[in-house]
Amino acid sequence: SSRGVRTLFGFCQEAAMVLEGSPAGDYSMLDGTQPKKLTTNVKTGLAVLAMVALLTFGLGHYSHGHLDVSRAVHGTLLPQAALQAPLWQPMLPPIFHEEPLAKGIIRRFDAYLMNQAAFDQPETKARNVGQWLAPEFIYETVGFATSKGLRNWCLNGEESQFRTAFPVSGFSQMLFFGDASHATTTSYGNTLWVEPFLGIPAPKVWTYFRVTDFYAIRKTSDGTSKVHYNFMMVDFADLLRRIGRPVLPKAPLPEGLVLTAATNDGVPAPLSVVVKERNSTAARKAAAGALADGWAGNSEDAKWWHRNLTFYGPGGIGRASSPEEYQRYVLGPFRQAFADRVCDTHMLFCEGNYCGAFGTLRGRHVGTWVGQAASNRTVTVRFAMHFRVVDDVIREGWAIFDFPGMFTQLGKDFFAAARVAH
Repeated sequence: SSRGVRTLFGFCQEAAMVLEGSPAGDYSMLDGTQPKKLTTNVKTGLAVLAMVALLTFGLGHYSHGHLDVSRAVHGTLLPQAALQAPLWQPMLPPIFHEEPLAKGIIRRFDAYLMNQAAFDQPETKARNVGQWLAPEFIYETVGFATSKGLRNWCLNGEESQFRTAFPVSGFSQMLFFGDASHATTTSYGNTLWVEPFLGIPAPKVWTYFRVTDFYAIRKTSDGTSKVHYNFMMVDFADLLRRIGRPVLPKAPLPEGLVLTAATNDGVPAPLSVVVKERNSTAARKAAAGALADGWAGNSEDAKWWHRNLTFYGPGGIGRASSPEEYQRYVLGPFRQAFADRVCDTHMLFCEGNYCGAFGTLRGRHVGTWVGQAASNRTVTVRFAMHFRVVDDVIREGWAIFDFPGMFTQLGKDFFAAARVAH
């Protein structure tokens, strides 16, 4: 421990002071004669001995049996230092100690990414994220190839590309909740874009983008629970609009502003201790109804929404502030553009009155949606949505759609338009 190191250091320091300050006559040899005065060489040797003892003790104790001091002396340990360093752990306040299992895992994982990952070398980062990600971890996202395996994501995937283009960034979570097997976040990032990203020239300015994640947790072979699947999606339509390279037509509703929940449930919302007694069954019913009746079906969707609703749509759709705006500018255009609609929900879970839904909307493309004329093709659009339910109806909703994936199915490159000068 640090206390043990300080004790040894203090002992060595006191011994050196005694030896240096004592007169020669205070010491006798075995034959009774007086020794010569201690020389500088002797004192230097003792000091070196003390420091060697300190180093040996410190390394041995710090390692708890993992460090080989002999290898350190011979210089072979240094390249392996990252492999032997202690694993990083966040210090969490008591208010987070009783969170649902999946939420607690993601809180620690996110804390590492936001506070420490930028300072770690790749191998150290791989070891650290292995505390929360399963070896067979699958990372699926928009704009990048799917990464399979923890090390592939950490060392070769989107994570490394992102940090190259955006070396300085800060993220603010707006929503964060989960249950025993799932978790989700929606956040915004303030980033300095300095290198090309997905072939798009860097504007070399600070910019903003919105991002959402959905996580699935399961038991691993060692008996612990870890993340085995993560879907991440950036609101690319809004990001590219912000830097003056829009791909979608201007939305009829206000674009850009997305806020956390308009209530005192904590930021990011919600604090688990605040919502643990709220009715998650009723909340789930409202979220499922809004998807089935509104996006997939043709029945009246208003029964699932509050009169004072706010719906934060992505770039190209915008923010609705009333049932009339939601019906006319959000739901109506989608229904008119796609026939034979089906909603396939991959995840739908709630914590208290907050629900998250991730899945796909599929239909025959028979009309114009977000500027894309009818193709008569069957198109599948991935979605990520969040809901805050009050009195059994949805007061606030948040959504991002996979527009790049939709473009690919239409035979187009979503990012191509952004790569050319505007």
